[in-house]
Amino acid sequence: MEGYGRPADAPRNFFRYNTDIGQNFLRDRSVVEWMIKRAGIGASDSVLEVGPGRGILTRGILETDCAHLDAIELDTRLAADLEPIAGRDERLTLHWHDAVRFDYSTLSPAPSHVIANLPYHITTPLIWRLMEFLSGRGMRYMLLMTQHEAAIRITSGAPGRLSGPLGITIAATGEAALLRRVPRGAFIPAPRVDSSIVEVKLTGERPDLPRDDLWRRLLAGSFAQRRKTLVNNWAAAFGAPRELSAEILASHSIQPLGRPEELTLKSWLALRGDESLCGIISGARK
Repeated sequence: MEGYGRPADAPRNFFRYNTDIGQNFLRDRSVVEWMIKRAGIGASDSVLEVGPGRGILTRGILETDCAHLDAIELDTRLAADLEPIAGRDERLTLHWHDAVRFDYSTLSPAPSHVIANLPYHITTPLIWRLMEFLSGRGMRYMLLMTQHEAAIRITSGAPGRLSGPLGITIAATGEAALLRRVPRGAFIPAPRVDSSIVEVKLTGERPDLPRDDLWRRLLAGSFAQRRKTLVNNWAAAFGAPRELSAEILASHSIQPLGRPEELTLKSWLALRGDESLCGIISGARK
């Protein structure tokens, strides 16, 4: 991985890592090589990287035949590492911005692939934003390094203790898999938590759901308190009458004392299509 400026693992003793914004930079080149091979980037693919840090993954992506690479970085102190790479490869466009607030609709061409070592503290809101802006609009693949617990939630679309709104939405729009663990020593500074690599393939089914307000509110309200039943959560979130909620659940063969973690994807999609429930959600204050 030569020819793109300063090596990503070169010493910079004066650089103070800001772990408050997730600066645990990947430094293990074997992990980078594994990710690049797994992603299978082709000459027609445009790639988005979030949080490039000092550029080790950026370099790996540019070693492929990708058509374009957009990299979004918050910390402008990293310009000394990243700008030389952009200066030597016109395929790379740097965006100095907060990735959670970035307007991804402005990217042209729209990314087909997202490959990133995500800052752990923004993993969930960032993936939601990527899905909201890019689902059904060109993005078909994500390969993400995340905190291990977050990786489990992202890939838990089926009923279970760790299922939640994001995992269910990803399951409705594609498929997700936890591929491998990554040791803490692969990063500098080493994080205090374990990491894993998650692969998300968007299949083109229900690409509208990530930006569907009723869907998002249904899931958020239903999971507001995991230990409570759906009837109680809907009463608190939407002001739904308990008897009516029980009737709605029964009409979809869901137990009246059912909890959100017990529902299948099929049941969630059925509830989104229930006119009575959607009317209650629409009428509730946001």
